[in-house]
Amino acid sequence: MSDAEFYDATQRVEQAYTRMDNETVRKVYAYYKQATVGDVSGKRPSPLRFRDRVKFDSWSSVSGLSKEEARAAYIDLVNNLDLNAREISCEAREASASSELGVRGGK
Repeated sequence: MSDAEFYDATQRVEQAYTRMDNETVRKVYAYYKQATVGDVSGKRPSPLRFRDRVKFDSWSSVSGLSKEEARAAYIDLVNNLDLNAREISCEAREASASSELGVRGGK
C-alpha cells in the first residue's frame, strides 16, 4: 500500500470520525498506531484511566502485525466503513463505551 493511499485513508477518517461507532473507532485507532509506531509498549493503564486503557487494549489487540500489514488493514477498513447516518458527540461516545465495557460512573 502506498503512502498516498494511507494518507487518503487518514483524511477520510478525519472527515467521518463522528459518524463511526465505538468498535470501528477502536479498530481504526489500533491499525493506525500499529502502522505508524509498531507494537504497543509500556504497562496497561489503570482502570481509573478509562480512555487510556481502552486505547491501549485496542492497540495491543493488533500487536505482532507488521507496519505494512497494519497499513493494509487500516486502508481496507476505511474503504469498507459502514457509517452511521448521524453524528455521535464525544460525550455520547464515552457514555456508550462505558456501558459497553461495563464501567460505572463514566470517566
